[in-house]
This record gives sequence, structure tokens and C-alpha cells, in this order.
Amino acid sequence: MNAIFVSQSGTIKMFHDLALDLQREMEISEIGMVVSHRRSVKTFKKKHPRNLLKQFNVLSEWDITNSHKDVIVDHKLLEKYEQDLNVQGFRQALMVDRRINNGKKCTYFQDYKSRFSEHEQLQILQQSLIEVERLFDQVKPDFIVSFICVTLVEYLCNLFAKSRGIKILNIRPTRIGNYMTFGSDITEPSNFIRDRYLSISHPNPETPFYEEATKIFNESRTSNYTYEGTSMSAKFSIPAKVCSYTLKVFKAYKLLNMALIDLRIKYGDLRDNHDPGIIKPLYYEIILKPLLKLQIRKVLKKKYLKLTELNDHNYIFFPLHTEPEKALLVDAPFYTNQIEVIRNISLSLPANTILIVKDHPKSFGKRPISFYNKILDIPNVRLIEPLLPTAQLVKQCQLVITIAGSVGWEGILHEKPVMILGNTPYEFLPDQMVTKISNITDLPKLIASAIDNYMFDKEAVIRYLIASLTEAVPLNYYSILLSRRNVNSKWSLDADWDSEINKLSAYTQLSLDK
Repeated sequence: MNAIFVSQSGTIKMFHDLALDLQREMEISEIGMVVSHRRSVKTFKKKHPRNLLKQFNVLSEWDITNSHKDVIVDHKLLEKYEQDLNVQGFRQALMVDRRINNGKKCTYFQDYKSRFSEHEQLQILQQSLIEVERLFDQVKPDFIVSFICVTLVEYLCNLFAKSRGIKILNIRPTRIGNYMTFGSDITEPSNFIRDRYLSISHPNPETPFYEEATKIFNESRTSNYTYEGTSMSAKFSIPAKVCSYTLKVFKAYKLLNMALIDLRIKYGDLRDNHDPGIIKPLYYEIILKPLLKLQIRKVLKKKYLKLTELNDHNYIFFPLHTEPEKALLVDAPFYTNQIEVIRNISLSLPANTILIVKDHPKSFGKRPISFYNKILDIPNVRLIEPLLPTAQLVKQCQLVITIAGSVGWEGILHEKPVMILGNTPYEFLPDQMVTKISNITDLPKLIASAIDNYMFDKEAVIRYLIASLTEAVPLNYYSILLSRRNVNSKWSLDADWDSEINKLSAYTQLSLDK
């Protein structure tokens, strides 16, 4: 048996250790691994000198992007790949990768202008196709394992696997506690959870996971909704934030050392077209973003709708997505212009109803003031403070409309009708609870129908929870395996690296047998 593991910058150690554990348990002969972010890989090798990457067949993403200018675009070859992979083009594959489709600053500031020309994108695409095909031909995998798809190479690996009938295990959060699940595609919903849900007819106390599902349902309705990996909210303080980051800069690094690393990224042994470096992101984080937050608060403070005013309005709630993110780029690629989505919703509202828009907390300080002014130019739309918890907004609204976000799941739990535009984990719940919009021109009548014909189905929600718990694994993925700080990690108090890898390995083996 052979396998390919598709890693990102923060998942290299996890996929390396998972591959080795599965190799021992399943006698895997050939291991392929996709690696990205050269600096992260170099750091991994330095921290773990006994790593076995040299024994893997490794595709290094930076080798493609660093040499793309030497590629002569062959349109006939690209057409052949379209036929072989059964796609109508590779625009969505390129769009998924923010480092290709967006600007240089996109990881820390809203930047829509692509850093690569159309011709350069085709050069990168063609070489990526050639290298991914070579990896698949050499490894001959029986399955591939990946995380949430955010890169071109990941997307292409998924296409090659599907075209060759190779099993895909793409891990993603269920957004229920610390449960993670696999899907056999990079998009939502997980087919494992959906199929399990459809197989459960009438759950009762004898049904496995019934008690736990009921407990989660009750707790989720009485407290602010969180799951493993969500960012911990902190009291907003510009001076404290600036001070904290400034101390980090001068304690953890010397400015000269940071400059040298940036030079190595641009010209030397860390050369990687996709690496934004250290100094510029820090400059935005400790200077520009705090200043922009101050400006936004000053300009919009009097324009924000207050919580005390909610009772004065009939409203529909629309939470913005942070950008760029997988929920938009993979699950809703035709709805990435969120201002136009807001405009379309506003055109569809009854005369006595307004649309309340709340920015994603992670985007606060990343978007220019002009972005919010465009939203406020729409007459029946109001903005609300971005750092407020969503629970109260959901509880008092008539309807939740989300492109592909987890706030829709909150709406379901709080017995509110939900409308979605993209693919979501919960989209197969009953139509009288969740409406998926297939034609935006039907929005006015769909909004009226969703509100008038809403009927809460508790049994369906319990079925969904049971299906999710049955087909998932409790795993401290973000806090332990991705080592992310300032995330909700109340489930990881007794967890350690080895135990989490062992759980993920066992779950992978179980999923391969399905």
C-alpha cells in the first residue's frame, strides 16, 4: 500500500508523524509528501534532525513557483489535462490559492490585486500539473490524506486522485466540540456524516451517542457557541496590543536577524515566492492594523447599530467571512464578492426589514474603511460592532443568511431559519430549516418562504449531532497538532502530541476501511 500526504506550512510535523505511524501499522511501502513554505520545512528539519523526509518522495511547492518564469505555456497540454481530470478549466484551482490569486499582502491585509499576471498563473499551473502528475505516477498511491484545501497543489492532488479512483481523506472540523472528521472531497459536506445522517431514522436513548448529542444540543443553546480551534476573544486595547507585539519583536528576534531572514527568503537558501517574510507582516500587525482599528472605530462608532436597538427592528442577520478563506474560495467560489452578496440580499427584503451585517473578528483591522462605507451606502443595511458575540444577534433575528459559515449552524441550534449560498456541513438538514440558494434571482421569494414555512425539527438536529459524533474523532487538532496559540483548547488539558497522533492514525485506518 502507498500513500500521499499533502501538508501545509503548519502541518508538516503532523503529517510526517502520521505517515510514519501509518507506515508501521499498515506496512505502507511508498510515501509521498507535498510540502509548502520553505522556511517552515527548514525549521522542522532543524528542530527534528531525526526526521525521515529523505525517505519520502517529496514535492516541494517552492521549486515550482521559484522557477515558473522558465516555463513555456503549452495550451494543448493544458487542454489535455482538462480532459484527463474531467474539468472545464483550472480557474477555480488557481482561485483557491490566495498567494497566487490575491496580492502580496493578502495574509495580513485585504489585497485583491493578483501578484501574478494571467500568463504567469498559467506558467505556475502548468508546472504544478506536471509535478503533481509525476508524484502520483511515482508513488502510485492507494489513498491521499490532506487538510482544508488552501493551495493550488492541494487542489490538483484532489483532482488527480478523483480522476484515478484513489481514496481521498480530507480532514476538517465538525465545529462540534473538538471533533474532526474526514470527507472524500475537499468541499463540504463530509459524505461520511451525510450518509450516516441519512441512515438514522428515529434516534432514541438506545441509539449510540444519543445522550452526548442531546447534551451538546442543550449546552449549545444556553452558552456562546465555541469549538476547538476558535480564536479566544480578548478585550480590545490598542496600546496593549502594540506593546505586546513590540516586546515580542525585540525579545524574540533582533531586527537585524529579521532583515537577514527576509533577504534569505527573497534571494538565498529560504527563497520562496509565497513567503511574505517577517518584517512587513509585523509592520502591519503592530503599526498599521492598530491605527486602522482606531480609524474604523472613530468613523463608524456612531454608525454602528447598538444592541439595545435590536428590538426596534425586524432584521435578517448576515455575518461576513474573513478573507481569503476556504469557505469562500472552495465552498462558494461564485460568492466571493461579499458586498455584492449584501446588495443582492438588501434588494430582496420586505419594506419593514433591514439587514444587519457583522464583520468577522479576524478581519477587524484588515479591511480598509472604504469597504465598510460601501456597505453603509446601501439604504436598508446596518453594521454592528464586529467584536460582539453572535449569539444575541442570532437569537433576535428573523433569519440567518450566510455564504458558507458556521453561524448558520448557530442559527439552527437557536431555532432560526437559515439560508446558505455555498456548500456547508449542515446543508442536508430538512428544507423547512435550511434553504440552499441555487438561483440568486429567486432570493426574494425564498426569503419569504424560509420565514413563513419555517419549522424546527429537533429530531433532525439530534440525528445530525449523532452522525457527526459517530463519523468523527475527538482530537485536539488546532491546539496540539497545529500548535496554535490563543485558540479555544479546553479539551486539550490532558492531551499530548503522541496520543493525538495515535488517535488520528487509528481514525485514518478506520476511515480507509469504509
